[in-house]
Amino acid sequence: MKEKPIFQKGRRERMAKSKYETHVLPNLDKIIKWAKAGATAKEIAGKLHVAYSTFKKYLDLGRKGDGRYTDLSAAFAQACEVADDEVENALYKRACGYRCEEITVEEKLDRDGCVHTLTKKVTRDVPADPTSAMFWLTNRRPDRWKYKPQETDGDEDEGSGVVLLSPVMDNPGPPTEGGANDG
Repeated sequence: MKEKPIFQKGRRERMAKSKYETHVLPNLDKIIKWAKAGATAKEIAGKLHVAYSTFKKYLDLGRKGDGRYTDLSAAFAQACEVADDEVENALYKRACGYRCEEITVEEKLDRDGCVHTLTKKVTRDVPADPTSAMFWLTNRRPDRWKYKPQETDGDEDEGSGVVLLSPVMDNPGPPTEGGANDG
């Protein structure tokens, strides 16, 4: 009778597969589609029925060079860039203002009972949004634009546009009967 060797060829195929092999890798195309549409890693993990910590681990290991997960990590990063670029372009457009065309379709009934379709094309100017501009500039030009300017040693205004006012009274209390000039 022959004894079976401890390590058999093909033993790996009979072991249980990981969540990466069963849930993530077969859905790589869906993951790319979801990430391009703006889904976060947490949302994608939920759609795959994988714990967020596990999905994040796969992404991190792929980023660090683990060959098993590099396909996932690279595809996810590239797909996220698409959504990020679209948001960046929309933010820039909103910060600068833009012109758009609106088309409305109305149906009107005339005296004879006939329905007439009216199509209106209106060009509309959307003004620049100061909040979007501020957000854009504080992130793209942090050396020149800050939410809160750093304080200087002197009390003088050096053209920063920030005016500091000292408090008039801490707690004025109730007014006296005769008013301010009780004399």
